[in-house]
Amino acid sequence: MFLSKFLYYSRNILEHELNLVFARTFAARGIAAIGSLVLIVILGRLYGPTGVGILALTQGVLLGASVFAKYGMDNGLMRFIGQDQESIYIYKLLSWTLIFVFVLSLIIALAIFFGRDNIEIMFQSKGLSSVLVGISIATPAYALGYILSGFFKGIRKPATACLMEGGSVALVSAFIILLINLFDPAFGIASIGVAYAIATWLVLAQGILYIYNRYAVTAHNKYHICKIEFKHLKSSFISSSHDFFIMNLATLVQSTISILIAGWLLTSSELGLFKSSEQTAMLISFVLIVINAILPPRFAHLFNQGKLHELELLGRQGARFGILLASPLIIACLFFPYWVLGIIGEDFKDAAPLLQILGIAQLINLATGSVGFMLSMTGHERIMRNISWISSIIGILLLFLLIPLFSAIGAAVSLAVILITQNLIALYFVWKKLGIWMLPIPNLFRLAGIEPQDNK
Repeated sequence: MFLSKFLYYSRNILEHELNLVFARTFAARGIAAIGSLVLIVILGRLYGPTGVGILALTQGVLLGASVFAKYGMDNGLMRFIGQDQESIYIYKLLSWTLIFVFVLSLIIALAIFFGRDNIEIMFQSKGLSSVLVGISIATPAYALGYILSGFFKGIRKPATACLMEGGSVALVSAFIILLINLFDPAFGIASIGVAYAIATWLVLAQGILYIYNRYAVTAHNKYHICKIEFKHLKSSFISSSHDFFIMNLATLVQSTISILIAGWLLTSSELGLFKSSEQTAMLISFVLIVINAILPPRFAHLFNQGKLHELELLGRQGARFGILLASPLIIACLFFPYWVLGIIGEDFKDAAPLLQILGIAQLINLATGSVGFMLSMTGHERIMRNISWISSIIGILLLFLLIPLFSAIGAAVSLAVILITQNLIALYFVWKKLGIWMLPIPNLFRLAGIEPQDNK
């Protein structure tokens, strides 16, 4: 009975226009996810857990810089364009956003470049300074790539959007690192920075060329707009982007600051084990990442049109379909962790308990579906912002408490608590505010006597 319902929902999705979109996005996101894993495998083989630890710190700095540089405007573009992708204002809004983010990212890039020695001293990670030279060059392109990703999601091009994000940058970087080590093995760990500097600009150039070839004429024809109306739109856009930025800061704490704190409290080898297990566990949720590249603009459109019943069906279908597709990865990470981590290298098998802990957290993340975007795309982004911060603060406190006691396992438990807490609280508010139950089990809130607000 349970399996038949899964198959029914999967057919219900695949029989509609989402079938081709999902297949393309799944392939694109799969390439990106594989790219992140390939990069870890290559660095693990070349430099061992220490090299993976350097990568973790490097990615933390780059992701942190991009969060501040894009100021939540990637999600802002996805929401505003998703509501009405035929609007005459979308190209002007994109142009203004690109200029704003480029200027801000240049300032941040200079701060990284001139502060690289201090960052290396802070984390006591030898060789990090040389890597950060390339990261400072990569920062503007990395941030602008996410802005283009938000634009592509808004105009219903999620597969192209996925190729603009970090996973494809990691894949290109992996091949560049191999080439560098093939021709100059003495280059060492600094090859990470060089690879990222080249890869980010190559990926950004691909997105810019795509927009120019497909939309240049349309953008020119729609550029004559009412300046007063655009000013009002820009004001609303900035306000919404600010909420997304605060939310992204919480996400930064979860995905990046937690890694940086772990890097401060753990040895490079322990950090490498933690990072490898965290990145491998992320493979479980990559199906949800695909869904989150497709559905949020549709959430915004359906809510804007008042089609709440269709919104509910779409959200529940996405959650169920995600669990169905990710079940092989869930089984592999939870029951065969030594084999999975052995792909990276024999030294990484000690991270098996970490992978199982994070695998359980990712399972709950997947089961609750797109609860975060369900809130943020329906005008409840401030609620999601507060949920993210509450969860992150709890997780950070646990990092300082558990890592000294349990080392890398403490770091894994802390990160798992962040994910589980955030998703369960968001699940409650999706039910309370929208009357939508996302989990593929009986409605526990209704059984407990909790009813949604009468907002329909």
